[in-house]
Amino acid sequence: MPHTTHRPKEDQNAWNFALSVFFAGVFGYVLWAMWGRAGDFPHTIPLFDALLLALAAFRITRLVVYDKITRWFRELFVQKREYEKDGATWVELVPLRGGLRRTVHDLLGCPWCIGFWSALVVTFCYFIFLWAWFVILFLAVAGAGSFFQILANLIGWTAENGKLDAHRKEREAGK
Repeated sequence: MPHTTHRPKEDQNAWNFALSVFFAGVFGYVLWAMWGRAGDFPHTIPLFDALLLALAAFRITRLVVYDKITRWFRELFVQKREYEKDGATWVELVPLRGGLRRTVHDLLGCPWCIGFWSALVVTFCYFIFLWAWFVILFLAVAGAGSFFQILANLIGWTAENGKLDAHRKEREAGK
């Protein structure tokens, strides 16, 4: 039996294509700028620097997609409605039905998509600007800290769920 996929209808293909073409244009510009600067493309990169680039791109991706401090920017691409409930003010965020702002909203919520953009920016800056190494190092240290925090949360949640499962099994066994 063939696998069938269902999703809500959206007419964003043209905008998604346009943004993909824009990315390809930016990527082409980056290649052209790197060629023009050095007359050639880099053939090697130290392993330590590659790790820094990866961690810096990881941190930028988390900053754009998840962090509260950049929520204001993500919310530029949704409709907001405030309402009162139980004595508190709530904000409802509704994605726009279509258009460029909807496509940007989708992009900003996609860690894989933003990962491409952040990797491109970080790599370009690494090879073009001398001052970028310190910024990349700073972002990489922050990225490592974020990664360790995620890992610590995962370990804590796993342990807590293990305890809850053990207590549940003890209660069920005692019945």
